[in-house]
This record gives sequence, C-alpha cells and structure tokens, in this order.
Amino acid sequence: MRKADKILIVSIMIACLVLIIPIMQNAPVSKEAVVQVKNKEVLRFSLLENANYAVDGTLGKVSIEVKDGAVRVKQENSPHHYCSKQGFVDSVNTPIVCLPNETVVRIEGQEDGEDVQIQ
Repeated sequence: MRKADKILIVSIMIACLVLIIPIMQNAPVSKEAVVQVKNKEVLRFSLLENANYAVDGTLGKVSIEVKDGAVRVKQENSPHHYCSKQGFVDSVNTPIVCLPNETVVRIEGQEDGEDVQIQ
C-alpha cells in the first residue's frame, strides 16, 4: 500500500465522521413507553431511568423492565411467552404485543426514520 492510498483511506474516514455527526445530534433525546391493557392506558414512564414495573394483564401480572433506554417484558403468564422472548425494544416502530394478556407496550417519541417511502 502506497502513501497515497493511506492518505485516501484516512480522508474517507474523516469525511464519514464529519457526515455522521449531524445525524447523531438529531437523535431523539427523550422517549416514553406506554403500556395499554384492553386498549386502555394503564402506565406511562420514561426510558431514561432504569426501573421495573408491573401491570395486571388478563392472565395475571406482566413484569416490565427498562434498561439503558430500552424496554422489555421480563415475565408474564401467557402460554408460549412470546412477548417475554422478544427481548429489549428501543424503536418507536416496534411494539411489544402480548395477545393472551391483552397487553401492548409502545414507545412514543420521535420516529427513528422512515421505513419505506412510497412515491
């Protein structure tokens, strides 16, 4: 690798950093999670603080954990435990839906961006 190649690679890396900094600054700062049971809001909390919450679902308690700006259903009493297996969610576009418990956990805030743009 010649000296000119190394200079080109370093220049491209610097250009990438310069272009990505404005994108990172526009990231949403505050997000909230909303928990609904039977289409009624029962809990709203910030994702900025690590915490544990519990709500009453149709089949029993639903344990919710907030950690590092993400939320997950930690434990619930559904037959297949799909919502607790889903893991942590930090995107506005990805809800946690626990159908047997009729419980939905959504994140509200600025959208992460467009998934698809149709013209």
